[in-house]
Amino acid sequence: MRTRWTFLLAVLLFPGLAQAQELSLLLGRMSVPTAGESSACWQVDFRYNLTPRVAWSASYLNEGHVKDHKRDGVASQVWGRIPLFARRVSLGLGAGVYYYFDTATRPDGSFADLHGWSGIYSASATYYTRSPWFARLSVNHIKGSGDFDSNTYVLGAGYHLWKEDQQAAEGPAPEPGAEPARKTGDEVMLFIGRTVVNSLADEKGIASGIEFRKGIVRHLDWTLTWLNEGDPKVLRRNGLGSQLWLVDSYLDDRLVIGAGAGGYLFVDTKRPPRPGNEGTRDLAYLLSLTAGYRFAGRWFARFNWNRVLVDYSTDTDVFVLGAGFRWKE
Repeated sequence: MRTRWTFLLAVLLFPGLAQAQELSLLLGRMSVPTAGESSACWQVDFRYNLTPRVAWSASYLNEGHVKDHKRDGVASQVWGRIPLFARRVSLGLGAGVYYYFDTATRPDGSFADLHGWSGIYSASATYYTRSPWFARLSVNHIKGSGDFDSNTYVLGAGYHLWKEDQQAAEGPAPEPGAEPARKTGDEVMLFIGRTVVNSLADEKGIASGIEFRKGIVRHLDWTLTWLNEGDPKVLRRNGLGSQLWLVDSYLDDRLVIGAGAGGYLFVDTKRPPRPGNEGTRDLAYLLSLTAGYRFAGRWFARFNWNRVLVDYSTDTDVFVLGAGFRWKE
């Protein structure tokens, strides 16, 4: 299990290795062949083209809602690529791991938030325009482990965050030590947003809090966050979270993208009592994505998407938007 998590985080964001970094949004359909069911689905894909023939990718895949299941997850894959027509077209085959989150209905009408690992196998075809924009078609097969198998068919557009000919256009690479030691300095941010419970009713609440972020090394940040998930009927939860983040910046360091993982020490005053553990305090896992934009001066805006994973079927998605100030590069 530890090896799987290490692989997932290493591929999720490892900026120094890539020749070109691509971000795409894909929409389509998901089908469950054994049940004859289908649903709308969507995917966000972040891909690193290491060479013309090898790539890594990290994806978020929302498989939609079929009978008794609402499933989504994050995937990490290695790709083999075949460039065609002067590299305007690329065909790819990928394989990797998929960590899923499934809100599943029990026979008694209640539900459970299930987590688990599956294999994912994919094929894609990409058409690159003369601009940074491209079009992509992808097909994914998810081989369930104790859960259902599914196929997804998605089509969409993407953007080259760093074109392969950019370095040649800009001249020689900077001397060692010329680039900043960290992508992030010291930052503080106030935020507000929405909590959505991963349940059959998708109960909602107002989230708020404060985040302190510190760059440790060039592509690694650490955060300490006070998070209040609000009062979405089935929980009233707040606490202190700490995460490590893999980050990179684009557009002259204005746009920052990252992924984080860590722990969340919380108090939930609506938590159902359990034998041997009658308290309201517990520890959860946090998995998060972030996108920030730095304005002139030291002000910035940031969007965070946090997935809170607990062991009593009240997982939540916490979407927050904040504004902050950075005072140290």
